[in-house]
Amino acid sequence: MLSEKAQAAAAKITSLNEVDLKSLSESIRHEVEHATHVLGERAKEAEIKVRQFADTAGEDFSRMGRDARRTVEEHPVPTALIALGVGFAVGLLIAGTSRR
Repeated sequence: MLSEKAQAAAAKITSLNEVDLKSLSESIRHEVEHATHVLGERAKEAEIKVRQFADTAGEDFSRMGRDARRTVEEHPVPTALIALGVGFAVGLLIAGTSRR
């Protein structure tokens, strides 16, 4: 069952003549073309932002890798002890959760 507004719209459409229908068709075509254009532009903008984010993230990741490598090279013993301690703590956590 159609709502009152839908019924009124359907009644109005059936009363349109050929000129009215062509005009309505042109208006709809124009709106669809405009919406397609706007969506295309927004998609391009989004693509640019995603590429910029990916480039920045890649640069940050590379910088962190260089920083970590330099820290290990400059301080090998403390770095190894920290890694050993973290590995031991993770091992305890894993062993503790597997017993439950």
